[in-house]
Amino acid sequence: MTTGRQGTATVTALRDTGLTVNDDPQVELDLDVSIDGTPVYPVTHRQVISRLAIAGFRPGATVPVRVDPQDPRTLVLA
Repeated sequence: MTTGRQGTATVTALRDTGLTVNDDPQVELDLDVSIDGTPVYPVTHRQVISRLAIAGFRPGATVPVRVDPQDPRTLVLA
């Protein structure tokens, strides 16, 4: 989180993986990631998301991300 490059991602698909952590679902998201100075690129990412926040991740939503500077396919939803 602290060393990742800031960017945004547009959610293109959202799938439930069937796994829950503390009653929050792990989801698989297809994202189009945008970081300044690079072309938009697709990433499939899994993360546990609060049930209260899941509505903000519907297809078409834009979310902030932090991207690993060494591996642009590794990211965390910020």
